[in-house]
Amino acid sequence: MATIWVLLRDIIAFSNQFFPHPIALLRSYRFSPADLAIESPTKDEQSSPTPLTTIDVLSYNVNNEAAHNPTRRRRILRAIFSSGAQIILLQETNPSWEELLREDAVALEFVYTYFHHPGPSDRKAGGSAILSQFPLDVDKIQMLDFSDKVSGSVFPLMLCDVSIPMIPMRGSSITRTSTQGNGNVTITIANIHLRPPVNLDGSAWLDTARKTEPIRINEVKEFIRRSQESKRTIDIIAGDFNEGDDSGAIRHLIQEGYSNALSQYVPRSKETHRWNYFGRVWQLRKRLDHILWRSDALSSTRVEDCRLKLDCVNCGVLSGYENDASDHQPVLSRFAIIKEI
Repeated sequence: MATIWVLLRDIIAFSNQFFPHPIALLRSYRFSPADLAIESPTKDEQSSPTPLTTIDVLSYNVNNEAAHNPTRRRRILRAIFSSGAQIILLQETNPSWEELLREDAVALEFVYTYFHHPGPSDRKAGGSAILSQFPLDVDKIQMLDFSDKVSGSVFPLMLCDVSIPMIPMRGSSITRTSTQGNGNVTITIANIHLRPPVNLDGSAWLDTARKTEPIRINEVKEFIRRSQESKRTIDIIAGDFNEGDDSGAIRHLIQEGYSNALSQYVPRSKETHRWNYFGRVWQLRKRLDHILWRSDALSSTRVEDCRLKLDCVNCGVLSGYENDASDHQPVLSRFAIIKEI
């Protein structure tokens, strides 16, 4: 009986991916970079202090094969560089993507970039990159491989520190009483790509997502263990989690004190990934891409004798890139650095 129930759950979970959420049929979702500035109804305006500065972060799995398709790569590049994000986190990059990205990155003042490419024996989807308009200590970027501890883990994680200049927002004043040498605030960001819900040979069955979920959970647990061991707080974790809002890895991070911007700001009816079957006759729709943050005090930086913390003030999935781009969609979040009350 238990086996039948598990099989039924797998069938329901799989079939749900083929049918748009009923709300999506009644009310289409639209989001552009301009919408980041719109006040969110989930925030209590009276209790939210004026941000000292804001940071826009984009996470996007660009699809390693799309670099070779002129139409797809043009639309992906447009999504990236029209987003207005100051920090861009990419998954599935490769040398072709690096060549395409660098020219526009320099022109748009993304002075700090780092690309990790898969080696000859690695899986081709294992590349990742960060493009930043803010100072990035490239020499201290870490690529964390979990495959030695987590059986079935296939992609490394990128860990980096970004130095955010404290540029006052309108209506705020900054008086530093205890800062780093240049007055900047350092945030630590993880660019993550967890185990895909497919078998190692690329095949997938009704139960593959369920059977690979423990791998993603263990990847996250190992990452948190290493972070705690090194006494390093990760402020933002973003990327392709290859699972939905309520799945195991996300739940574990929430138990560790993180919040999910997608869950907080984007309707459950909106997917971040589409996979075509038979052209576009059938499309699998999933919420695989997420941006999580931790609102602990950021560093020793103090403003008017108050500690600083990070808060997500809005998030959305950029519209217009559901088809003929990557199979994933770009997720854009705005973070505010505020004084801790």
